[in-house]
Amino acid sequence: MINIIDKKISNFALNTFLIDENNKSIKYKNILSKASKKLDFIKSRSFALILAENCTSFIEIYFYFLKKKVAQMLIDLNSSDTNLKEIVIAYRPNYILINKKRKIKITGLKLKSKLGNYLVYEFFKKKINIDENLAILLPTSGSTGSPKFVKLSYLNIFDNAKNISKYLKIKKNHKTITTMPPSYSYGLSIINSHFFSGAKIVMNAKSFFEKEFWKKINRYKITSFGAVPYHYEMLKKLKFHNFKLPHLKYLTQAGGALKKEIIKYFINLCEKKMIKFIQMYGQTEASPRISYLPFKKAKTKIGSIGKVIPGGKIFLINKNKKSGVGELSYKGNNVFMGYTLGQKDLQKSKRKITILKTGDLAKKDREGYYYVVGRKDRIVKVAGNRIDLEELNKIARRKGIECEFLQNNNKIKVFTKNQTTTEDTLNNLCSDIQLNKNYFEVIKIDKFPLNSRGKIDLLKLKNYDRH
Repeated sequence: MINIIDKKISNFALNTFLIDENNKSIKYKNILSKASKKLDFIKSRSFALILAENCTSFIEIYFYFLKKKVAQMLIDLNSSDTNLKEIVIAYRPNYILINKKRKIKITGLKLKSKLGNYLVYEFFKKKINIDENLAILLPTSGSTGSPKFVKLSYLNIFDNAKNISKYLKIKKNHKTITTMPPSYSYGLSIINSHFFSGAKIVMNAKSFFEKEFWKKINRYKITSFGAVPYHYEMLKKLKFHNFKLPHLKYLTQAGGALKKEIIKYFINLCEKKMIKFIQMYGQTEASPRISYLPFKKAKTKIGSIGKVIPGGKIFLINKNKKSGVGELSYKGNNVFMGYTLGQKDLQKSKRKITILKTGDLAKKDREGYYYVVGRKDRIVKVAGNRIDLEELNKIARRKGIECEFLQNNNKIKVFTKNQTTTEDTLNNLCSDIQLNKNYFEVIKIDKFPLNSRGKIDLLKLKNYDRH
């Protein structure tokens, strides 16, 4: 991976890689210059925690650490103080890199350097036993603040970036813009795949609702951007069909299933505007892409997650002979190294993971296209965030909220017996969760339906008539 970073920088040396926050161009050959001066004291195989954000300083740090083989944990800039402290205690990183505007109350920090927006603190001075292949730790859930992370190797990252670039046909004259946090695997994969293709990235921290975002789209002749289901729902409400974006070549969508009416809207719109609308499926554990649906099949395969990416293999485990439904499983060089809950899990594992069991139940049609039809567990996707409903239950119990969670479309239903107001319940629940309360719907019930084992009957709850 070190040689690959150097090779790509050498190959595209004179190309512009970034347009920074001040609208200045940064060439590939200069992307590591600041970090190599400011962070040269950090040794190879150190372990660094970074509060990742869409800014030039983060990009410089991220690729420098990849080159120098510094293992890095990426967490969201907006993580709560409680969650941040829990993660720091569990992992005891050698270094913590954090935005200078963010106040952090953790004892034992020693300021070592500054780089752009970031302050670089030393925290844990002892050498940590880290697997030589471990490159990045990404959260399994960017919203609940769980200390459970996914381990990705250098091979995982490079292989998936290469294959994404291949099926999207990303060229060095392509230009994208950041739309998602880089601690989110989808957002990071867009950065990786464009770097490995010699393409250009426009740094952006604005939302789709802000005029400055669309000004940048036109000013820099953006050819593509990625978004999750929530974003596409908002774009439809914003009447995206009226937007004039003559340079846009394709849009990508991942992070959960889109409603069929939204899919049809964008298929028809993109056909008229000569834009490709490419839906993708993946998981952080796959670094993160697993499959994609070619735009030429979008109309006839609505609801499909498509076919496997180059170099990978999809198959169904324990397939039901009658229904053809089985657990969607995947094999490829982008399959992760395992999970972590703390520092001891950073060392080399005795067991190598070769097959990723996604937890999604799926079926395959006669032409080899896959369709997800359900889940084996209680992990759902909302606004691109993977949410473990059991983790939400634990958070609610700690806060003294008696409730149960179910997903409906792109919202989480909160069934509660609490007599507090809906607003109070949501404010209390969301105080330590990085998910907007608009994604929740509170439903008050007199009592929870129970099954024969005395546990809450989720099927009856799902069919609960609130009226």
